[in-house]
Amino acid sequence: MSLWDNKKLQQVCQARSRPQRVKPLGELLDKFLRQAVIPRQKKLSRLGRAWQELLPPELGEHSCPESLHGSRLRILVDDAASMYELELLLKEGLLEQLRTCCPRMSISQVKLVRGQWYHIDDEGNKISEF
Repeated sequence: MSLWDNKKLQQVCQARSRPQRVKPLGELLDKFLRQAVIPRQKKLSRLGRAWQELLPPELGEHSCPESLHGSRLRILVDDAASMYELELLLKEGLLEQLRTCCPRMSISQVKLVRGQWYHIDDEGNKISEF
């Protein structure tokens, strides 16, 4: 007996001869947006609002939540002085307050990273990328 008998060959030929239904790109994109992008955006927007509410206004201008991977929150901070002040606030209980405001997110760690989330125009004004 060979590895491929006639019945098996016929099944393979029939499977290959069936026209494959190709889904339209719009359908696939819509599914991706509904399943991946929109829930993430809702989660990060809630988190961003809580972050801005808990901080003093001058620190809120210099920091922005960038991502949440697992239970690790990554915050972009645009200058060293603000990063130092945020580290002090985190030691004083900012993380616990954030957990209270967003209990479903289970944040266990906040990582502060130097970076910018905006462009500066010719007049020196911040233009947000988000």
